[in-house]
This record gives sequence, structure tokens and C-alpha cells, in this order.
Amino acid sequence: CCSSWAVKVRCSYFWFYAKIKPTLFQNLYMNPDEAFLGDDCPVTYIPPDGHYEFFYYSNKCGIITKTFQETLLLQTKVKYISSNSGDAAEMPLSCVVTRQASMYRLSNEAESGDDETSSADIEVAYIMQSQNDLNTIFSLCAK
Repeated sequence: CCSSWAVKVRCSYFWFYAKIKPTLFQNLYMNPDEAFLGDDCPVTYIPPDGHYEFFYYSNKCGIITKTFQETLLLQTKVKYISSNSGDAAEMPLSCVVTRQASMYRLSNEAESGDDETSSADIEVAYIMQSQNDLNTIFSLCAK
């Protein structure tokens, strides 16, 4: 139901996938060699739509894995490091896998809207962690 987004995140027990717009950070265009996942893992693929994709094993790139009963939380970040200046930015990313989800199919997908489109059309699914508390907010697309 959501047609516009800035970030897509998918994960399983074994891998972490993120697809981002080059304009993820407001008023900033990232070249592919300036975008990184976690501990400086580069873009793995640029599809014809011009987005940047990261596809890595969940034990690579400094991806943090936490287990909560029957739920696995994967946490990382997307980083921008300018090749022409000292500018930098980062955005945390999280994804949840539940034991009920198949280990091989795509699980829990989160999308984040950008300011270039109507924000009324999009709500975001975020998983946020604060110290020892795991607060989960899931939103559905507004009609």
C-alpha cells in the first residue's frame, strides 16, 4: 500500500538487507561510494531504479544481533561519509525476526517515507531500543 519510501529493511536469521534512496538524508545526495552499512560495508548493488542496496550476512558489518525469547533483533545503521568534505550523517536501522517466520523467506519489512512526497500517505514501521526496554511501534499505511 505504500508507494513512496526512503528506506526498506528486510532480514532473516542469516542476512540483513537495506535499500535506500540516494537522498535519504535531507538536502543531501549521496554517491554510492559515500554510503555505507554498519562498519563501513559498501553498497552491494545499484538497481536500474537508482537506489542503493546493501545485502550482507547478519554476522558481518558490525550488525548487532540480540535475542529476546523467540524474537531476534538486528540493529545496524546507514552512514554517509562525504568524499569531498568532512560531512557525515547516519541513521539507525533495525529489523525483527520471529521464530514463527520462516528462516528463508523475507521477514518483517519496514519502510520509511521521505519529505518529497505526501507524508499523510505513509506511516513508518520502526523498531526502537532504549537501554533494557524494547519498544516496538508498527504502523500501517494510511488510506
